[in-house]
Amino acid sequence: MSRRIATGVHDSEIRHFGPEPVKEPARAHVAEEDFLGRLLKYIPAEIVGLYLAARGVIPLPRPHDDNDTILALWIVASACWIFVPVFFWFATTRNGNKPLLLQITLATIAFPVWVFAVGGPPVSLLPWYANHQYVGSILLMFTTFIFGMLKPLPGI
Repeated sequence: MSRRIATGVHDSEIRHFGPEPVKEPARAHVAEEDFLGRLLKYIPAEIVGLYLAARGVIPLPRPHDDNDTILALWIVASACWIFVPVFFWFATTRNGNKPLLLQITLATIAFPVWVFAVGGPPVSLLPWYANHQYVGSILLMFTTFIFGMLKPLPGI
């Protein structure tokens, strides 16, 4: 299954004109992704999984601990966030397609929302988060619902 959202039109196809293949816009229609399909493909599940696995091997910070553990947790979260647009760029440009910028952007926005909804360190170390953990879950619910309603334009 492709991670690219089907927009209703193939972005490109290879046609042979002479010795070299030439890319031309295709006009073949494909089934457009429905709400659930779009919703699932906006979620950066692979990177959230990477984040959780990497976070799981870092020991939990202890009281009076040096800041190395906390810094390592923030580095993991930041590095994973940087990986989201890179991963989705490659995922949406397979088979010679143009990058699907809306999908890349929304997945990049969704990652920190997922981090706050999942909770645990490093976000649980933020002073305001301890008494407001529910905010991440509420934000996740509304973000995923709204994102699922957004449709990329065909062929873009």
